[in-house]
Amino acid sequence: MTRIRLLFLLVSAALVLPILTGTLLGAAEREQPPREDSFYKYLSVFSEVLSLVRQAYVEQSDVETLMAGALDGTTDALDPFSLYVPAPHVESFLEAREVGRHHSGLELLKERGVAYVVAAEKGSPAHAAGVKAGDIVAEIQGRSTRLMPLWEVQELLAGSPGTRIELDVIRLGEPRQVAFELRRFDNPPAAIERVEGTAMLRVPAFDGETAGQVRAALAPLGGDKHLLVDLRGVGGGDPEAAYAVGQLFARGELGALLQKGERVSGFTGGEAPLWQGKIVVLVDRGTLGPAEILASVLRQKAGAELVGEPTFGHAGRQATAELSTRGRLLFTDAFYAGPDGAAIDDSLQPDLRVDERSRTFIEKDAPLEELILQRGLRRLRGEDAEAKAAA
Repeated sequence: MTRIRLLFLLVSAALVLPILTGTLLGAAEREQPPREDSFYKYLSVFSEVLSLVRQAYVEQSDVETLMAGALDGTTDALDPFSLYVPAPHVESFLEAREVGRHHSGLELLKERGVAYVVAAEKGSPAHAAGVKAGDIVAEIQGRSTRLMPLWEVQELLAGSPGTRIELDVIRLGEPRQVAFELRRFDNPPAAIERVEGTAMLRVPAFDGETAGQVRAALAPLGGDKHLLVDLRGVGGGDPEAAYAVGQLFARGELGALLQKGERVSGFTGGEAPLWQGKIVVLVDRGTLGPAEILASVLRQKAGAELVGEPTFGHAGRQATAELSTRGRLLFTDAFYAGPDGAAIDDSLQPDLRVDERSRTFIEKDAPLEELILQRGLRRLRGEDAEAKAAA
């Protein structure tokens, strides 16, 4: 059955994606004459392949298994957040979704069959074990992740506290083994810390309390002229909470929710900003969703500069559909936009890029996380400009 599943993962994206996309976006041209690339052409090809595999494949095949594999491949071709959950696993998946990364601290996704770490929250079990953003997860609990659906990976990471998780990861081409025990982990509140005398606002998560936490953190900073905002590894949460935080830094148009290019709702700031000094925002590949919204607001409305790696590039709203089989389909049905009205569906490019390629020889042994912080501090203080002028 593994070979059957592999076969359909390879062909399903090409054959079934137009079917699902047509269903979700209303692209099926029912009243137009069939064209060479029409919906019906792909449906015919898919039906033919399914029939041939069932009749001629070396092993007896099961239609339900084949269709599940086809749907896995289809959602994988849409984006890393779209997935199909078979009916028998819907209940356990929904329970795991409620837990999220509160037991592991890991944000893990799959794209084109490759599982990788988007973020490992500071202080979480995974972070303490040394898991880093960008790690490719080859195996989990001794099983290859290549054909393991994302919903199953998420269920394993949301297991009972005390469960030991073993990962085989690949980092910069080198295989590594890491292990940790799941335990309850809650993000700390947004707060200010001092780094070399400079105020740095860390926003670990976005929910209904985040704006109030940021407001309280900014209140004592009347004498400060410089502010670092650390959004590295911050993903998930409530997008509207990101706009609420943005209102503390800017007024006027802050962004909108866009569906099929049309504005569904908008977000504005009406109060006078609590902070009006210079801002540098630290970002990396784990900066995702609500964090990208806030970064866009700060850059476009408060004149902030972004320092670090390009962000993940997906501030989408996820919808759920129950299928006739009682399986669940999760897919992106809208995107949030920044003040410029452009959907955040691609990476935000930093004003100062700091990544593995931009290292100097002197910096070759420094952790990337520390490099981003130090470059951000220098940018905030204007030391980069001074160094260039002196040169």
